[in-house]
Amino acid sequence: MKFRAVMIDAGPMREFTNIVGTISKISKECVLRLSDDQVYFIVSDENSGPAPPVLWCEMPQAMYFSEYQMVGLDEGHKDIYLGFSSVNLARSLVTLKSAKSLKMKLTKKQCPCLTLEIEIPSTTSQQTRNVTHDIPVAVIPRKMWEDFHEPKVPQPDISIELPSLKQLRTTIDRMRTMASEVVIRASAEGRLTLQISTDMAKVSTRFKDLRVETFDGPIEHSDSETETQNEDISRVCHCRVDAKKLSIFLSADSISHNRTICSIVHKKLVILCLQTEENAKLQCFINGIVY
Repeated sequence: MKFRAVMIDAGPMREFTNIVGTISKISKECVLRLSDDQVYFIVSDENSGPAPPVLWCEMPQAMYFSEYQMVGLDEGHKDIYLGFSSVNLARSLVTLKSAKSLKMKLTKKQCPCLTLEIEIPSTTSQQTRNVTHDIPVAVIPRKMWEDFHEPKVPQPDISIELPSLKQLRTTIDRMRTMASEVVIRASAEGRLTLQISTDMAKVSTRFKDLRVETFDGPIEHSDSETETQNEDISRVCHCRVDAKKLSIFLSADSISHNRTICSIVHKKLVILCLQTEENAKLQCFINGIVY
């Protein structure tokens, strides 16, 4: 197996750094999948062993790399799957936002490594300096590749465009000081509600006039988590999720993006999908909490 890639444009290097930084907050461990036309970052649930990914990020390599060469196992299995520490990669990329170039390659040292060569301009002269990082990786065997395919999820009941991620994250972080779970509610009329309940109070934050991508209603309700004030509950779906997991995804507000879509499978699953200016797609899957 061989891999070598070069990145020279400031915008893609900055976005690449922010994406890896966000992934490192979600999980300490990650899988890098390299293919002819895409680079994937995949995170599985750390507590459940082999399981569908909880995060799936795909990046078109042509939008990021000026050079990109790879050779897989054989003609029938051209991809490369590498397990590594996302925290180590994020730390290695800290200087990339001011760098002139990044070279990435798969090397064999004391163990297989993803080697980064970063060229950094000097602040005092015309010269540059090169910084090299060797990140140990584990080559994932072919028999385990099935564990790292894109998740197959049910058809969402509703998909709605989110407001500012920074604003949402501020709201969620305040709610987290009072409760560990949050109910996300979306209506076909373009309303999004975040709600928490404690023994002392019920707190809701509402956003309106949001773009609804799809609605596969009507929705059947048989619980008490749906507000009924001036709402047709057959056009509203909701899901209770871990507030911390939602907050971590919303830290992706550092990534320059076009839009973020929230899709809800009623009471079962929330799918958050961020699309960047470089056509990368970052998806996070948060399972619903059911009592």
